[in-house]
Formats: sequence, structure tokens, C-alpha cells
Amino acid sequence: MSERAQPREWLWWMAVRRLYPGVALCVVLALAGSFLAEHYLTPALLLVLLLGFGFASQAGDERVQPGINFCSRQILRIGVALLGARMGVEQLLVVGSLPLLVVLTCVPLTIGVALGLGRWLGLPTMQSLVAGVAVAICGVSAAIAVAAVLPAGRLEERRLLAVVVGVTVLGTLSMLVYPPLLSALGYTDVQAGLLLGTAIHDVAQAAGAGYLISDSAGDIATLTKLLRVALLAPLVLLLGLLLRRGRAGETEFPWFLLGFLALFCLNSLGWLPSPLQNMLVSISTACLLVTMAALGMRTSLGALLAQGWQPIALLLITSLLLMVFAIGSLALFTS
Repeated sequence: MSERAQPREWLWWMAVRRLYPGVALCVVLALAGSFLAEHYLTPALLLVLLLGFGFASQAGDERVQPGINFCSRQILRIGVALLGARMGVEQLLVVGSLPLLVVLTCVPLTIGVALGLGRWLGLPTMQSLVAGVAVAICGVSAAIAVAAVLPAGRLEERRLLAVVVGVTVLGTLSMLVYPPLLSALGYTDVQAGLLLGTAIHDVAQAAGAGYLISDSAGDIATLTKLLRVALLAPLVLLLGLLLRRGRAGETEFPWFLLGFLALFCLNSLGWLPSPLQNMLVSISTACLLVTMAALGMRTSLGALLAQGWQPIALLLITSLLLMVFAIGSLALFTS
């Protein structure tokens, strides 16, 4: 073993040791939820999420935090990228340009409403902007990306925390509330998937909510949600230019979208062998289950309430209006 290779292997081993406790806990909860789902005929994603709620107090333990964070971000992105293996152009043909029209209508409306509502509530403009983008596009990732291009000192860390915690909690609650609500209102699986993909904040939450209804609803929800995620990069660049910051900021490009698109194209062209496709779909499902456990453990109602009622009101009203905009856009473009 060379002297140059030894430090790298040691760093790799240290990273594994640091992530192992949290990852192991998430995997155990995912396995437990899957076992219960098979015996009680209940959606596994829902049961894993509820088990995560039950272990939320463990998320504060420094030994498991790195692994939980890893599962809620990196494992999520792997799972979403691999979802491309189960989707093809036939799903797009079902809905045509409708998801794009709905997304391009709802995203700017939501951001505009957040800015106006935040001003009325007496919140800083930058907090309202971050909250609006987080709700309109992709939750925590969007909030952090936008905060990175804001001028230094324009947004306090505690206000960013209020947005991060708030969108996580509300996104998780929407997973539980929206699917049965849309089914009760008589929306088809395709329509419900489109609305869920438009109105739920996080990628995993939108996909999970869709798959609680059906596979087709989950596929459409994921496709629609990824359209919203794709708007993050141009929006962050635009905000950086408008705010005239001297440096671009440390934003994170959603590379998992490229993996999703590559597998989507391969599957559409019929170039994915069936055994490989089935294996990738199974891995993707497992990744989403592990992510659900992590999201459940990271949900803290207490941390949200500690920020006061104004940030909660801003996020809650904006989130509800996003669903209203989605329903209105769907009715408008299908009439």
C-alpha cells in the first residue's frame, strides 16, 4: 500500500464510521415498515414515515445526525435518479404539455404571493423570498440555494432555519393529507399525480404521496416535481444577477436530474434490459423508503413553533395557495 493511498482509505473508513449509525437506523426503520406493510396491506412509505416520527427524538443524537442527513439528501437523489428506469415517454404522452403549463403558471404566482404576504406579515423581504422559492420549487434545497446567493447579512440564520423547518414539516403533513383528499374529490390518478407534483415541496415527499395513490400517480407526481426542480438553477442565477452580488455563491447543481434523464431516455428507447430495469426500480424503491425514515425523524414541530406564528402563517398560507393555483391551472388548461 502506497503512502499516498493510505490516508485516502483512512478518510473513507472514517466517513463510513461516521455515517453508519444514522444510516443503519434509517435502514432498520425502512425494513420494519416494509414488513408491516406486507402483513397489514398498508403503503410501506406511509408506515416508514410514521415510524420515523416515532424516532424523531433520536435525530438530535450527534452519533446519528450525519447518517440521517446523508439519507435525506444523497440517498434521496440516488433514488430519484433511478426512478428514471421505471418511466418512459409513454407517461409524458399521457399528460402532454400539461405539467409544464401548470408548473410555469404556479411557480411565479406562488413566489409573488409569498413576497406580498410576507410584507403584510411584517417579515423581512429576503425571508419571504426564500420561503416563496422553497414552497414553489423544491423545499429545503431551494431555500439553501437561494440563501447562498443573497448578499451577506441580508438573511439571519434563524430566519433561514424557520423556512427549512417549516417546509419540511408542512411537506410531510401534506404527504398525509393531500392523497386521500384528492381521491375523495374524485380526481383521476393522473390528475392527482400532477397536483401532488405541483403542490408538495420536497421531491421525496411528492413522489411518496403519489405512490400512496398508485404507481401511475407516483410517476406523474415525480415527473411534475422534477420540472419544478429544473427551474431552480435558472432562478438562482437570475436572483444572483438581480441582487448584484459580486460572487455567484455556492449553489449546488441538481446532478441527480441528469441521471434521471439518462435512464428515462434509455427506458424510452427500450435499451434497458428487463432484469436491469427491475433491479434499478427495486433499488430506487428501497432508497425512497430509507429517505422516508430520515424525513420522519427530521420533522420537528417544536422547532417550527419556536419561531413564532408569522413564519408559520407565511409558509402555511403559501402552501395552501399553491394547491389552489394547481387546481385552478389544471381546470383552466383542461377545459
